[in-house]
Amino acid sequence: MNDSVTSLSSISSDSVSSESSTSVSDNFLTINENDLNEDILEKEIEKCNQMIRTTKECSQERMRLVRRLVELRFKLEMITEIKALENKNLPNETKVVFGHHLSFVFKPNWLENKFCDVCTKTIWKYMQQLYECSDCGYYCHIFCVEKIKRVCTAVVASEHSMILTITPSNGLLSQDYKCAECQSYIRIRNTKMSSEDNLSLEARLCDYDGKYYCPLHHWNNTALIPARVLCNWQFEKKCVSQASFQLLNYNYKSKMYNLEKHNPKLYTYLESLNQIKNIKNVLVKMKKYLVLCKVWNAQLKNVSSRCHELLYDSILYSMKDMVEIKSGLFLEDLQGVKDVCEKHIRYECEICKNQGYICELCQKDTIIFPFDEDAHSCVKCDNAYHYQCWKNRDFCPKCKRIKERSKLQEV
Repeated sequence: MNDSVTSLSSISSDSVSSESSTSVSDNFLTINENDLNEDILEKEIEKCNQMIRTTKECSQERMRLVRRLVELRFKLEMITEIKALENKNLPNETKVVFGHHLSFVFKPNWLENKFCDVCTKTIWKYMQQLYECSDCGYYCHIFCVEKIKRVCTAVVASEHSMILTITPSNGLLSQDYKCAECQSYIRIRNTKMSSEDNLSLEARLCDYDGKYYCPLHHWNNTALIPARVLCNWQFEKKCVSQASFQLLNYNYKSKMYNLEKHNPKLYTYLESLNQIKNIKNVLVKMKKYLVLCKVWNAQLKNVSSRCHELLYDSILYSMKDMVEIKSGLFLEDLQGVKDVCEKHIRYECEICKNQGYICELCQKDTIIFPFDEDAHSCVKCDNAYHYQCWKNRDFCPKCKRIKERSKLQEV
């Protein structure tokens, strides 16, 4: 073993004299110490930690030791990563693990460092290589691939429906005091009993599925809970596990919630939902004109994606839509889409305008459309009339003509 390794191994944590400690701390890790292995580095890191505890705060000696500790840990990470690279030979093809389609990332273009979803440690973008799932955005070190246990969020979202009921906790006993994901033993921390309670055993509750997780799989990330939004219209973010956090973010923009089916009482207490429902019913009637209009279809390329989304939307909503409904942005955008379509049908397009109706009951010359507020359509023939005229009618003129024509044909 060379002189550098000998000097490292000769470091003693019991050294008290300033001269010996100064000489040790001055021995910073350099590029010449290339033959250090993981065992030696781990021992030296532990010795350096012990020496830091014996020095005074804000002293020059502590500053030197802290710098040496950083260099030792950095060297350890580099050795671990080099060993993983030698075993994997930098594969270019996609690696499939538990449904994750992992692609090797050599130079990520992040603005901030990410965290490994396996070991929870930082992935240093300028110093470490990693794998990234192209489906759910799962990140992990190259040496953590074999330790992956979590199924890909895209697979979970496709095979399982979302939890739409508020799930109460059944306690740790129902889980046999084990983490719901990795099955490691966990417990509720009690700082009153012991101020040095180990954080690694802390049980953290996920508000989405009502289960307990260890800190490795529960990072105290917060997210909107669909069940609380649908049942109570509650938009307060709750702490969830990392698996639930990824699932909720993955489905954040997915339209899968039918408010009328899951909680129709919301329309009783929220006026904005009633307005949105009425506008959507109007847009359904307008689409009968727009779908057959050649002018509108030619202008679809110039229509914004937001307008297209709201116009051809179904009765389903996403979590993003419900957040915008809460803020009033959704209603504002929907009203804007309605105004654009109505302007096209009523004023701009001659084809759509000529498909309007004249009330045959009052014989007025004003053109009416089925989506007008004061209009009513016959259920049988879809002919439009003024609502007041239809209310006082004795018969539908168009239905009467159809009936008379059918009798003549029979004769």
